[in-house]
Amino acid sequence: MFLKNYRPLVMAHRGDSANIPENTVQSFEDARKLKVDVIETDVHITKDNKFVLFHDKSVERTTNGQGLIADLTLAQLKQLDAGYQFQIPGEEDYPFRGKGFRIHTLEEILPLFPEVRFNIDIKDKTPHVPRLLAEVLHDLKVEDRVMVGSFHQKQVKRFRKYTTTAPTSAGPLEVLRFWWKSKRWSRNHLKMNSEDLQEALQTFPTDLQQHQKNMIAVFGRPLPYVALQIPEGFYFLRLITPIFIRFAHEMGIAIHVWTINDPLEMQKFLEWHIDGIFTDTPATLIKVVKKFQHPPEDKPSN
Repeated sequence: MFLKNYRPLVMAHRGDSANIPENTVQSFEDARKLKVDVIETDVHITKDNKFVLFHDKSVERTTNGQGLIADLTLAQLKQLDAGYQFQIPGEEDYPFRGKGFRIHTLEEILPLFPEVRFNIDIKDKTPHVPRLLAEVLHDLKVEDRVMVGSFHQKQVKRFRKYTTTAPTSAGPLEVLRFWWKSKRWSRNHLKMNSEDLQEALQTFPTDLQQHQKNMIAVFGRPLPYVALQIPEGFYFLRLITPIFIRFAHEMGIAIHVWTINDPLEMQKFLEWHIDGIFTDTPATLIKVVKKFQHPPEDKPSN
């Protein structure tokens, strides 16, 4: 199961993207060596209907090329230098130019990392893309270790029509509805005294049947997603709070926050019992998680 883990998920945003050009096999390899739980990546479809792992709809920001991915063939994209624009913060040179960094397809990358879970974000709005993606994941036999999401609600809903095995995260409209439903639940629980509230926040239900009952009681039906992958806040809305996480856990839904690179912020979310953290700096997050799980013993006073 994608979500099952002994610790909050360490989710490498586009690989080890703070140190290595994003969405490249080298960035993913660095993340694997760090023993992350999940690699997050993005898919666009090329002119010849191939899925490439790339964030932007055009290639200018990260490569030495120009144009939209949708207007370029895979062969054309393979000629580009995917490390061309990468700079290390505080330095002026481009250390990865001409070092063999390339754009890769989904079919190339997933078999290279058979033990790693992948979180895939559908970037294209083209209606046939979710069906093609479901077919590729099925052919690769990776549905049990891939979660699919998108900022385009229609694409998530379309994807679910073509697979019942690959889990999905909530789309934007589903996130908003989930947040709205949580407000009434929160108002009821905030009436508790502080000690009872703290105990409730730290005691999470694990009964799957109870989760289903809670979903139906609050939403009228089982939810079609298993996680919300969201920032802490969105404009004037504060989405993630300890009690919001508690509400999600009552529904059997995981909360993954993005994109957190500051160690103090990481620590805060761990204390809130977050289920996963997306980060550009997975080595930092792993250190914070280890300290959180095994706090240093108090030194005896002299």
